[in-house]
Amino acid sequence: MPAAINRILVPIDFSPSARAALEYGTFLAGKFTAEVEVLHVWEPPGYVGPDALALLPVGSGQPGWEQTRIEVQREVEHQLIRAAARPRSLSVRVESGEPSDTILRIARDGGTDLIVMGTHGRTGLSRLLIGSVAEAVLRRSACPVLTIRVPTKTPRDTVPL
Repeated sequence: MPAAINRILVPIDFSPSARAALEYGTFLAGKFTAEVEVLHVWEPPGYVGPDALALLPVGSGQPGWEQTRIEVQREVEHQLIRAAARPRSLSVRVESGEPSDTILRIARDGGTDLIVMGTHGRTGLSRLLIGSVAEAVLRRSACPVLTIRVPTKTPRDTVPL
């Protein structure tokens, strides 16, 4: 017998697939009367020259950090306007760190029953060079992970037959 779904974690990065995951996550939460935690993870760059330091988001509690949280909150509110079913409760969180590690830590520490996240669907060299946060979460998560992919149109899709 599958466990009840009481808490859903939805990591977002503002991509179309993350927006679709947020929509699906809030829909599922409404159906299961579950809580939703929306998470945005900012990954600091590996190397930053002294000229770029002023452009980076700053630590928690600072104005740049708060602006990021406001943008995440705006994205969530936009989704809730269109939502067919509403979650029991919804919280927004912004963290810094390596995305997959942070997502897994938040899921574990928060008692998450389901992670709903977007995937970019990269393959080949781009996946090798950029990596896949969704794949890393899928491989290491202690709870079920539902991935949502928004297919991109190919030239074949736009040519009439």
